[in-house]
Amino acid sequence: MRENFEEVVSEATNSSNLQFWKAIGIWTRNPHIINRRILASQELLTVQVSCNVVNIFEHVEKLKIQPEDFECDSSSGDIKCLLDTLGIAEYCQVQTQYTDPIESMNDDKIYLCVKKLLPRNTQIFSPTLELVLVDKGSVSVTSFYKPIVLGKQSLGLNTIYRIQHREYASTCINVCKSDNDNYGRSCDWLKSKFFPRFLKWMDSENDSVGQRISSLSLISVEKYTLLYNRLKDKYGTRMVNVWPENTDPFKFVYEDVAIATYLLLLWEKERLERKTQKLQSFVDLGCGNGLLVYILSSEGHAGTGIDLRRRKIWDLFPESTHLQVDTIVPSWDTVFPNVDWIIGNHSDELTPWIPVIAARSSYECRFFLLPCCAYEFDGSKYRRCNAAESQYSEYMSYVKSVCEGCGFLTLVDRLRIPSTKRTCFVGWKRTCAKENTTALDADIQRIINARSQVESSRTKAGDGELWSTSFKPRDSTEQTRNCTQLDKGLILEIVNVVVAHLLHVIRRISLERKPGKTWNAGGQIGIGEMAKLIAPEMLQQLRNECGGLQTLLKNHSHIFCVAQGKVQFRIPGTVDKKKKRRKNGNASAPLRKVKPCWFHKNHPDGCPALEIDCDFQH
Repeated sequence: MRENFEEVVSEATNSSNLQFWKAIGIWTRNPHIINRRILASQELLTVQVSCNVVNIFEHVEKLKIQPEDFECDSSSGDIKCLLDTLGIAEYCQVQTQYTDPIESMNDDKIYLCVKKLLPRNTQIFSPTLELVLVDKGSVSVTSFYKPIVLGKQSLGLNTIYRIQHREYASTCINVCKSDNDNYGRSCDWLKSKFFPRFLKWMDSENDSVGQRISSLSLISVEKYTLLYNRLKDKYGTRMVNVWPENTDPFKFVYEDVAIATYLLLLWEKERLERKTQKLQSFVDLGCGNGLLVYILSSEGHAGTGIDLRRRKIWDLFPESTHLQVDTIVPSWDTVFPNVDWIIGNHSDELTPWIPVIAARSSYECRFFLLPCCAYEFDGSKYRRCNAAESQYSEYMSYVKSVCEGCGFLTLVDRLRIPSTKRTCFVGWKRTCAKENTTALDADIQRIINARSQVESSRTKAGDGELWSTSFKPRDSTEQTRNCTQLDKGLILEIVNVVVAHLLHVIRRISLERKPGKTWNAGGQIGIGEMAKLIAPEMLQQLRNECGGLQTLLKNHSHIFCVAQGKVQFRIPGTVDKKKKRRKNGNASAPLRKVKPCWFHKNHPDGCPALEIDCDFQH
């Protein structure tokens, strides 16, 4: 390996060095947000060095290492062990292990950061060491990757790359030339995927963006990786194949597998702290499809799931999975004194009640809460007060205040699930003495009354009175609000209106269907502008049934692409790879096409893609 770098991408930037280091900090802490092969990263050490960068990389590249060599953790203080394993102790000052973020390091020093990257797919990819040389003096960062398990692919690039910044002038990426077959692909990824996102981070004025996306902070990410893959193999594929619901099995199955993984590790951590081997019991309020209850029960935890209506998938679970249909109306009749944990996973109108139910069930009861839709104590929708914040952000602050008001040490974490709503609250233990619970209970009732339309004063256990007399539970018959129940004639009429106007705003692109013929990809129209072209009575019916025009267009994603308030045609053959799910789990297998190609049948120019390249049937 020689220091033979060539520039692969460069752009003029009006960013300070501080903005550059902020972006580097986001990248090093959260590589998974760009590199989807990575499930999580674990920092092993950060030390000061005084040598040429290539000396370290050349040495590490030649090393023959074993997976067990990197099971030691920097938190144990065994930094010397890691440096000796890498054979680079002579280059490093081991007296100090730096814990400050990169942005705060001294400006005239060079630091070595060593991280262990953990794969989503453990069958194909190896856990990988990432060595990052941070040169504060020259305002540059150089990265090198080494897979730990021989015979498996690296999670990082197969060449060294360096990010260089010149304050208020330019930012560029240089790559060490390599004969590796994947060299060209690595350069393309840096140019098209990494660099645009990195520039966006530099331009961001939000200093908390890096902290906002940190996740899995309460558990071991390495244990999470191993357990998630085990549960995914054990439950995931089978459940996807037999999924009887009308929802997307890939989203809901793997989301519940991830939540189950998190809870199992959280509870394992709790047992270690409490020095007990007894598995925790639980009740899942608003359990929905019951899959989370099934996985936790199958892993040995006694528990029950309660929901206001039965799901078809319940019939596929064994008798050991306890699920029951019931409407939870918060009162002294709905407490669980013998349960260790209350789970509220997207529990909607029960969300603010979860910490209350846990607090009033018993002094030892804890809770896990993953909020989604924003509701008040009386079952009404939450209305935000601060226009400067998003409703979700403000609601999260409100829910946390309720959790703390109920007397819990409330921990906050961010899950790795396919959902935009993934911030969770953990009521880890009580913050008040057991003898003070009566006074606390009165405080809890005041919190409830302050957010309810009608106050309730009687809170004595056993009297059966509602904790909020204005609480309105959800109807047990779910109202369909996804446009599937709309009159097909109305749907077709609205779709045709949108199509006609998109074709009218012509945007010619070079997608050849036949020699000499250019396909009309149509134009781009704002949702608001499009709504003005549709009859008001049609729009009103849409709002009543499914939320509006945007929802209808998103439900026809095989035709339209909706982004940033605008709609345009989704070019055939360019559907997001995440949508291309293969039921047999084989990534190399051809895509199973089920839905007919709308463009092939309806577009004036037909489909621009060949049938073999199109995402749908011709």
